[in-house]
Amino acid sequence: MSSRPRRLPFGIGTIVMVLIAAMVAVAAFTLAQGADVPHRMTSHEFGRLRTLDDQPKTVWTRSSDDLPGFTGNGPVTVADTYGDMWLLAYPSGIGRAFLAVNQFDGSSRWDHPVVAGLGGCAFDGRGKTGCAIKLGSAPDGFYPVDSGSGELGPMQPLQDTGSVIGVGRDFIRVNQVGYRVSATSPDGATKWSRTFADSATPSYLAGPDLIDVSLADASHVLLDPATGEPRLTCSSCTVTAYPTGLVVARRDDDTIDFYRIDRHGRLVLKPTHVARSMQVSRGPAALPVLGGIGSATVGETHGRFEVRDPAKADALWQVNSDELSKAAPMACGTLVAFGRKDLTREVMRLDASGTTVGRLPAPDLQHPDTSLAELKCIGSFGDTLVAANDNQLTAFDAKAGKIRWALPINGTATNVNGYIVLRQGSSLSLLG
Repeated sequence: MSSRPRRLPFGIGTIVMVLIAAMVAVAAFTLAQGADVPHRMTSHEFGRLRTLDDQPKTVWTRSSDDLPGFTGNGPVTVADTYGDMWLLAYPSGIGRAFLAVNQFDGSSRWDHPVVAGLGGCAFDGRGKTGCAIKLGSAPDGFYPVDSGSGELGPMQPLQDTGSVIGVGRDFIRVNQVGYRVSATSPDGATKWSRTFADSATPSYLAGPDLIDVSLADASHVLLDPATGEPRLTCSSCTVTAYPTGLVVARRDDDTIDFYRIDRHGRLVLKPTHVARSMQVSRGPAALPVLGGIGSATVGETHGRFEVRDPAKADALWQVNSDELSKAAPMACGTLVAFGRKDLTREVMRLDASGTTVGRLPAPDLQHPDTSLAELKCIGSFGDTLVAANDNQLTAFDAKAGKIRWALPINGTATNVNGYIVLRQGSSLSLLG
């Protein structure tokens, strides 16, 4: 391939029925949450995996068979992490229960779970646990939780909290209907509160120290966690964090804004670059990979892509080759796999110069589970890219040009702090 890189978020009966319907809806939403996404920056963010030279084995499993109080149907998820302590969430009663476990062997860190009902639990930035309990194992309220035993501390006002994340010493709470987001200090005092026109889902962006509030109308509001004041807003957009900044892709005008993080860890609100008629390839990845869309590609006979650093005005490098397919590449951790017209994949490193790693052969049509075009990136390590569907987890050795190992699965694989976590039915397993 000649694609060398070039630098360059009524009546009393009627009222009762409405309340019951609302509670059921909130319960359904609560059980649907939980995507194994930690809230704090680790050394294995952005699709970086820990090394797995051989087919991984199950290190530990927790499931409906051994999780106390597990009832009903629903997944076991990693709700939050702090160091070697993982917070598992699973169905219990009308909502969910939470249990802290040891990352290394899956053993329980608490004597019993916290049944939060329609509420939720999270770690703050110091590893302290806070739980909002509504129709759970204790009177409705917000409680600090002893990290060693799981015992509840003094009750604070619930403030109708439905979900919670920890940011620094504070907890960011969302009310049951999802429209109000507030920050409370360790003593339960409200530091700030904001109400939105649509239901809100906050997440914490550790790099720029911002709360990304994703709204149901596909807009985003980035808040200062100390004050709740908006720092950046966009409508019909996606916000993606990278090590050196943010990428905001706006669907209404097909523009992509790049923002850098300064040396003090604050987001600089003036874009370093604005790209038009382009899209960012699916990740997660250490750097954004962009390709043309719409009219920008009409008449093009091959693919053209560029890799950017959000902190810089110019592209780091580009690929432009007659053999390159226009299909979107897979950006995965520190690697990117570009499709070629002959269905092979050219794999390059997501670094400052675009180092070529190797080439992967065309997929075997008899084994679609090994076709990168049909798979989701889990992450990468060294020269190896790991991707999966619901049937198989596959490691592709780009330097050797072959599959390194494959593991049949029956569920969903995710990357949690660089570890591969497998959810199958009502069980959750750590692979290693």
